[in-house]
Amino acid sequence: MTISIIIPAYNVAPYIEDCLRSVMHQSYTGSMECLIVDDGSTDDSIAIAERMIDAYDGPIQFQILHHEENRGLSAARNTGTLRATGEYLYYIDSDDEITEDCIEKLMAVASQDPSI
Repeated sequence: MTISIIIPAYNVAPYIEDCLRSVMHQSYTGSMECLIVDDGSTDDSIAIAERMIDAYDGPIQFQILHHEENRGLSAARNTGTLRATGEYLYYIDSDDEITEDCIEKLMAVASQDPSI
């Protein structure tokens, strides 16, 4: 099962590195992709994300999607959702972090209950 992690990003330069680091350090060993949706950022949020992705050597497939102008959180989430290929979606705000076992714990529950 592929997990799609969707991160809307708008002018979050002080936070994006910690957010992405928390995604990059996930203990889940299944297939994961991470879609970062640049919602028209005017700071260096996306440059920071690009540097981190370029230096990353792990199993998660990262992709940055761009809005020409700021369209808001819901629109950024919708863009990520439409491009996601995973059977499961996980949304995280770009100023938040997740624990290393977050996706692993969620997938353990999902794999035990086919109704999820």
